[in-house]
Amino acid sequence: MFVSYRSQSERYCIVKEVDGNSMKKRNIYKDIVWLAVFCIFLSKGIGWGKAYRKEQKNYGFHIQADQDLTADIIEEFRKLSGILSFEPADTVTVTIQIGSYTLDTEIAGLDLEEYPLKWQRLSGRSTQTTISMGNLPVLFFGKEAFSSFADARGYPPLKSQVEKWMAQYETLELMVTDENGRERQAKICGILSRPGDKICMDKAQMKEVFGNSSHTAGGFMEIHGYKNMEKVRGILESAGFLVDDSI
Repeated sequence: MFVSYRSQSERYCIVKEVDGNSMKKRNIYKDIVWLAVFCIFLSKGIGWGKAYRKEQKNYGFHIQADQDLTADIIEEFRKLSGILSFEPADTVTVTIQIGSYTLDTEIAGLDLEEYPLKWQRLSGRSTQTTISMGNLPVLFFGKEAFSSFADARGYPPLKSQVEKWMAQYETLELMVTDENGRERQAKICGILSRPGDKICMDKAQMKEVFGNSSHTAGGFMEIHGYKNMEKVRGILESAGFLVDDSI
């Protein structure tokens, strides 16, 4: 019978070698676990950082109702969570004609100094300055508003026509007809990149030109904090307001 024999010292070395390999494996597993924990905390930290930044931002949006805003309703706005400001906007329903093209729309009467507008062009200048109103209604077209016109057959203007209007906006001849059928000449004094789909004018001049035809049914609201904004938006939409945050 053959018997394999190793000394005590040899057996000890073998056992020690096996135990060392196990410890190495355990250390690798431990490192993987710590790395996973670190990644989890890093991910949560990034998420917390983003959430914190969102809560430190101000959010603005336009609101529109299907009826006039009373002084009591505007006062209730001041009680909303996180509200910073509300700039009301007057509106008047009109038909605007450029050549053979017409557009049935609303003109928004704004406080040009307070309302958040972004100018693309303003009477040949790149920034807002003192605007001479004169006797004619002075309009400010959103860059997308020109494309909303239509001819007698209902066709919109070609892209080349829109580009021509925008290039020559200061010399365009406009006719504005209000809901009472009264016609007025008007001129364009600037193009807005934001809001891009609206046609605006100075609020004070709107009162002078259109009088009681104008009404206040919306405006621009600014809220501090993302959670406040979401809460306020929900309240307004449930109350029947149209909320547009595309600015």
